[in-house]
Amino acid sequence: RIKPTALQNRFYSQSNFDTKLRDFCKQHDIWYQSFWTLSANRKALTNPKVMKLAQSKGLTPQTYMFAFLLSLGYATPLSGTTSNFHMVEDVAVMTRIQEGESIFESEEELKNMAD
Repeated sequence: RIKPTALQNRFYSQSNFDTKLRDFCKQHDIWYQSFWTLSANRKALTNPKVMKLAQSKGLTPQTYMFAFLLSLGYATPLSGTTSNFHMVEDVAVMTRIQEGESIFESEEELKNMAD
């Protein structure tokens, strides 16, 4: 048998953002790849708290959501954009994180995004 190395799944509030499934993936060194990350979470992306936090980091709410997933250390959002502009934004936030920038200063800040 071959152990899976990645799981791709919908990321949305009705599934509690796959909290238990993501924990399982983390414990078993399985990469979690979210899809529908933005389109299924339009309400969260227009939340004034999220918009303010994103702006404070120089990000859009969409790239802030991507940064949240990337900051978990075992998750990657799958981007379905067809816009060159949005892809450049997505790659820029990934680069910031890969180069060591901490978008989320604390565990508490990460939890704020998850609320």
